[in-house]
Amino acid sequence: MSDCILDMLSDSPLLDKVGDDMVQQIANAGRIRTLRGQFGRIGPEEMSKRLFFIVSGEMRMLRVAPDGQEHLLQRFGVGEFFCLAAVVSSLSCNSQMVNAGTTELMYWNHGIFRQFMVDNINFYGNILNQMASQVEQEREMRTLSRCCKADVKVAAFLLHKIKLGHCLRKCICSVDLKPISLTAQELGIARETLSRSLQRLVKREGITYQSGTVQVTNIACLETILEEAECSCRC
Repeated sequence: MSDCILDMLSDSPLLDKVGDDMVQQIANAGRIRTLRGQFGRIGPEEMSKRLFFIVSGEMRMLRVAPDGQEHLLQRFGVGEFFCLAAVVSSLSCNSQMVNAGTTELMYWNHGIFRQFMVDNINFYGNILNQMASQVEQEREMRTLSRCCKADVKVAAFLLHKIKLGHCLRKCICSVDLKPISLTAQELGIARETLSRSLQRLVKREGITYQSGTVQVTNIACLETILEEAECSCRC
């Protein structure tokens, strides 16, 4: 197992305080899988049997509506685990994962991971904490989808990203929205609507925006937009 992957696993909140030996065992037990292009899919059945870790690239969780339309639920990037709930419950999340370009994954069958949970109480606690965090993120995104005003959705989304620490720099709150079309899909609005909302936030001097990257210059301005809203979409 490469030192790079070991470092990534060690930095994951899921493996916090489990010890170097446990991290090494987990790494050795994992298998590597590469999804190439933009056609790789992981279906609900496989997602109910395995836990995945993203080594490189990005995965998108989709859910198919009764009308056959695919809805983007969440995006996972490098260093993140997905399908945690299935490890504990063994139930499918009724979703599927699609890769965004060539993506390298590490995965484990549930039986292996459950044994690690039994052997290390910190590991078990970390899994429960991470599941709770992901549930909270999904709840906040569902709340965002119910916002009636696009500007409020965008302001709340940016504040949500900042709260989660998804800033590109430590000293400046910069959020990467690329690809813009997917960010718009996450928010349940058209790409053109997102662009217009960003332009209005620029005029209000809350952000600067260029080439898909937002720099938040005035957090208080975004918070004011939420206070002006008549809908309950505060994050």
